[in-house]
Amino acid sequence: MKKQLSIIFVILLLFCFACIQAEGCDPTMQFKQLLKEHIIETIYSWPVKDQYAIMFFIYPNELNEYAGYSNLPQFSLLYKCESDMSQSPISVGAMNRDEERWNPAFWFGLHSEAKIIDFNESNLVADSLISWYRHIGVQDIGCEDYSFDDKKRYIGKGPNGLSELLDLVTEIAGELQTEGKIESRFGKKTPIILADFEFTWYMVSATLKANPHGEADDYIEACLREGWAFEDQIR
Repeated sequence: MKKQLSIIFVILLLFCFACIQAEGCDPTMQFKQLLKEHIIETIYSWPVKDQYAIMFFIYPNELNEYAGYSNLPQFSLLYKCESDMSQSPISVGAMNRDEERWNPAFWFGLHSEAKIIDFNESNLVADSLISWYRHIGVQDIGCEDYSFDDKKRYIGKGPNGLSELLDLVTEIAGELQTEGKIESRFGKKTPIILADFEFTWYMVSATLKANPHGEADDYIEACLREGWAFEDQIR
């Protein structure tokens, strides 16, 4: 069954890439469908355990170089289970339970990381991302303007291209929740956390939008409680 799904996905991948390149196709819808199918296939390949959340980890990195661009956003899927949480004391390096539970640094290495967008070698998904950026007119891909408010809080949206990808992935996450695919897979309402390593305001805000029925309320409350995000920035 998994082999059949992989073959179907490869065919879909080639079709979507061709459509993005061709005139007359909506490149945003095609790229969105490509990502969504890849995400669904990945989630349904995971074993069902006692997952308390899944994470859409989107992180720009200056070392990510592809097609002449740098500082591109990698996109990976992770999950964490209640049984992964230490009993007592908390995990080494964590300040408290909130950090252990929600900081991506304490997710990596627990289970296999599923890379959706990766730049280590030439691949169709990365090619499709660059083609989509060009189609929608993203300028100076990877460049970043650092802006701060009068409280010295970062109010930028990350490197050029990140905001557009984040909006698209947020839409997909919201659809997966609304369509019941996440609840169906794990047998309960399960939050989708959109995250990077810094708890940036736009990632926390995206998580709020991606979970329209309050699935991520515990995470949002932790972010506000720990001062990782502020109410006036994320709503």
